[in-house]
Amino acid sequence: MNIRKKILIGFLFGLASHLATAQQTLDFMGVVDDSQHPAGYREYVEMGCWQCHGFQGQGGLNLKLVAPLIPYEAFANQVRRPRNVMPAYSPNIMSEDVLQEIYSYLQNIPTSPNPDDIPLLSGD
Repeated sequence: MNIRKKILIGFLFGLASHLATAQQTLDFMGVVDDSQHPAGYREYVEMGCWQCHGFQGQGGLNLKLVAPLIPYEAFANQVRRPRNVMPAYSPNIMSEDVLQEIYSYLQNIPTSPNPDDIPLLSGD
């Protein structure tokens, strides 16, 4: 292994351990204090949900998760036995508590306003 790879690996391990001990989480603004996010956000990010569904469940590479959010049973079934390309998250990978925290986080994301109610977009 060359010196560049060793330095990069050392940096990544150092960053990961810092984030774990400092109670900070990645978001679209960078790394921020966990107190700036609602419950369940850290789990959502750590499990990698944001990579396909965006930091606020708005969609991106995959389906939008918020507004309207499907019932918990359907959500849990999709996470455990997904359709299409989403990886399956067994209870060994994502505990039931973590799954419930993520669902709670998604439930508490406010819905987007109707574009007709935004004066700048409505032409009024």
